[in-house]
Amino acid sequence: MVPGLKLLSVLSAVALGCAGATLAACDTPKATPDAAPAPSTTASAPASASASAAPSYPMPERPVPKTSPTVGAGMPDEVQLKAISYMAAMRAPHPDDAPIDEAFAKDLQRKLGPIVLSMDTGHERAKLNRVELVAAGRQIDLLMSAGCAAETPTRAAVQRAGVSYAALLSHGVLVIRCNDSRTQCLQSTRDTTDVLCTTAPRHK
Repeated sequence: MVPGLKLLSVLSAVALGCAGATLAACDTPKATPDAAPAPSTTASAPASASASAAPSYPMPERPVPKTSPTVGAGMPDEVQLKAISYMAAMRAPHPDDAPIDEAFAKDLQRKLGPIVLSMDTGHERAKLNRVELVAAGRQIDLLMSAGCAAETPTRAAVQRAGVSYAALLSHGVLVIRCNDSRTQCLQSTRDTTDVLCTTAPRHK
């Protein structure tokens, strides 16, 4: 197998299979009496409100700049390895993150279902389109047959469902991710400017 294709397989595995195990391992509840309470949300909060200006914990080096957020199959192995590390950091819970609100995540999953279906431009959307929760909702996956792009998570969750990234973060949701037959894009709720896409075909 070509080295680049091997890394693409790893990228897909990280996205589809390993994410749940990684998040579950990192998301062990701990008693932190001095931790700041999760920010509350109100109905008057604008849907486009920013969760934060920057992450509270240092992130690994981005594999590509934010202005060109896609890691392609032809890029060097070093870049693709950086992408794997960066995606893992995006969805890894921090000690000061709010615990996951499973009821909130499940309700949002129901709301996003018809929204994501309407955004799917592929011929197999009836068969492949669905919304899944990873690690009880730490990551919400928008699975499509076609139509995943850097702006898709924002269009679906913020613009169409009307839930701000600040609200998502306050309920413990860390990443909104879309994935179609060719591409995946991960959008951070901690930093609304932080989105990373990779060539990662779906395997299910």
